[in-house]
Amino acid sequence: MIVSSPDGQINARVYISKGKLVYDVIANKVKLITSSRLGLTVDGSDLGADPQFIAGPSSRKIRENYDIYGSHKNAHNEANEITIPVISAKKPFKLILRAYNDGVAIRYTLPGDAKYINADSTTWNFSGKVSQVAWSELNSSYEGLSHVTSLQSVPQAKPIMGPLTFDINGFFASISEADCEDFSDMSFIRNENSFIATFPYAPAGWTIRPRADSAQAILNGTYDGQKVSPWRTTIIARNLTELVNSDLLMNLCPAPQKGSDFSWVEPGRCLWQWWSVGAPKFADQKNWYDAAARLKWEYYLVDDGWRNWKEPGKDQWQLLGEVIDYGKSIGVKTLVWANSNEMRSATTRYSYLKRIKDLGASGIKIDFIPDATSSIMQWYMAAMEDCAALKLILNFHGAVKPTGLTRTFPVNITREAVRGNEYHMSRYKRVAPFEQDVSLPFTRLMAGAADFTPVILDPEQLLSQKFTWAHQFAQAIVYLSPITHFADNYKFYLASQMFDLFQEIPTTWDETRVLNCTKMGEIVAFARRKGNTWWVGVMNGANASEVKIPLNFLAHPTKGTLVYDGVNNVSINRQEQLMKPADTLTLQLSPGGGFVAKL
Repeated sequence: MIVSSPDGQINARVYISKGKLVYDVIANKVKLITSSRLGLTVDGSDLGADPQFIAGPSSRKIRENYDIYGSHKNAHNEANEITIPVISAKKPFKLILRAYNDGVAIRYTLPGDAKYINADSTTWNFSGKVSQVAWSELNSSYEGLSHVTSLQSVPQAKPIMGPLTFDINGFFASISEADCEDFSDMSFIRNENSFIATFPYAPAGWTIRPRADSAQAILNGTYDGQKVSPWRTTIIARNLTELVNSDLLMNLCPAPQKGSDFSWVEPGRCLWQWWSVGAPKFADQKNWYDAAARLKWEYYLVDDGWRNWKEPGKDQWQLLGEVIDYGKSIGVKTLVWANSNEMRSATTRYSYLKRIKDLGASGIKIDFIPDATSSIMQWYMAAMEDCAALKLILNFHGAVKPTGLTRTFPVNITREAVRGNEYHMSRYKRVAPFEQDVSLPFTRLMAGAADFTPVILDPEQLLSQKFTWAHQFAQAIVYLSPITHFADNYKFYLASQMFDLFQEIPTTWDETRVLNCTKMGEIVAFARRKGNTWWVGVMNGANASEVKIPLNFLAHPTKGTLVYDGVNNVSINRQEQLMKPADTLTLQLSPGGGFVAKL
């Protein structure tokens, strides 16, 4: 049984071979995935073993468009879907396949009497030559290192984190999951050319339970009224620009509930103090708000430590209200940090979030979330629903990767689940390797926006590893985060030769191109357009490089602000000049070097 993409170039076939349910995927007549197992083990029975098709497939077409905050403005959700009735071990279920012009996805309905999920047999068996794999080390908060290696260098027989991206047979393929509402988080185990789904935080499986906190839950693990697994996804792209622009994960998620209004969700830039100085001091807060206003940034985050504020006759909540009010008086909105252990139950969560909202805050950053088991994934869904009801922007930290559900709840505008600049910090004796920055766009960022907390300028923090100032600024261009939290102390931004650029840098984009000099794990160069202005960000990895950047994405000659590396890693060479579409920039980049342009 076959489903084809709307353009006819991608075909996914499901069939039975040697008593197993299997699939393969062909793109542009090239086989990418071959004879790969399908199946869930439910109540001890492998639904992919000894199956029978009990009827022909039903089909439908998906055609819709919607606005997003991302690498471009609008998502086009166009796919063909088939549903195949299957029976195995006397348990009827359905296999649902979708084919897009940029990939395929598969999910399972659960048998009606299902009580326990034991395992997932879904496998990606790659056919042909895999020249590179981008992957991340196991970490429950997705804070493991990312790597780009040969297939043979990817660890075997132990979990690694997705998304995984493959350079294979002239294509790029990225595998992950979408619409994970109440399954435990999925990772992968490599076995030669195959990658098998696994649940590292529920290795023995879990009991299927309904959402306990809401009889009318929106995200309750169903699709067309049936209990389902998340989608198992494969993005397929002919080049890196197509890869990073794929909306496949979001397209596979439910649209917002009818009548929902998320027009109040506003992207922007955010100042915060924890990375640079630690816990916030109440007496110092006006200085941070004032700096955010000078930078023309929309937000300031009051991070961990405000819970300890005390003044005569005032507790921490009263003082928090005062700083939020001050921010409002100068046009800066407030986000507030919280520990998830203060809101694990439905009643404590909603009352805590409402208290934050009633103080006038615009959003919440919820940190230290337990491992992503089935029940904790249900907690994530409920937290998104609560924040939507209260009109609070939401940022999960110490969290699991996203699976496209920002489409359903745009309030979850970004989340951490990334090894960001928190891992380049002298007070914790942490040093980030050069490889990390140039691998992340093809691992964690393939799952969605990531709160990397970019742009370190403090020279003392850049002594241990010579990232350049231009490289650091390029992080804010390359790494998508519709609310971008800038890591460093405001004094470095205010005193920077790039101060005017910090005032203007967008956080969402109308168009994104990955420039041809990009090599996964070595060098990353993005050109992103907002309105009529292009921003170029280049980050170099561990080896010195010469990079050429044709400016053929420009429509006409334009004034350009060019930020090159300076005489050392904590200086820049800034130039203003007329740039033409026929021009090519040549960059000589040291290890950890970078480049930024506003055109």
